[in-house]
Amino acid sequence: LAAYCKDDTPNACFNDIALEDLKEAERYGDLMGVKALDILEKARNPVDTSSLTLVAKDNLGLVSQPKKARFKCALAQIYVRSQPYGGSDKSSNGHRYDSVPFANGMISAGMSCQLIHYVHQEHDKFFDVCKNFDAIIVRCNPGQIKADGGDQAKFDEGMRGMRKLGIQVWPS
Repeated sequence: LAAYCKDDTPNACFNDIALEDLKEAERYGDLMGVKALDILEKARNPVDTSSLTLVAKDNLGLVSQPKKARFKCALAQIYVRSQPYGGSDKSSNGHRYDSVPFANGMISAGMSCQLIHYVHQEHDKFFDVCKNFDAIIVRCNPGQIKADGGDQAKFDEGMRGMRKLGIQVWPS
């Protein structure tokens, strides 16, 4: 290990590495680079939300997610199953009327933005999935979580937990 300093070689540097050792270190470095790139490329993929109940009928109007998103966002919403159309703010597909335009704005800025619904019976599962996002836009009208049978305080505590993990939570 010729390139580290010790009492008898206080000026050791990169140029002191034997050519054979340098080639081996570069081989390991290249391998690390390839593995790191593979891991980080996978991290850019959309979050797997398949464990959550799909509430919306479609994502009509949602543009394609970026191939290499800078950040991963979710737009969380609630569908009140006991109310006509899922609530007064819903379109016929089950999304809030403004969810798709908001998500498209995030996508246009280079981030992914997946539309997800909070189903109170899946509280823990929902927040386990949310841990994989960089940011969550909360689009749940006041009173709708309770109207669907859920507990607003429990939902709010879950979102505070996301903040404690360093995930941005943006109520709107």
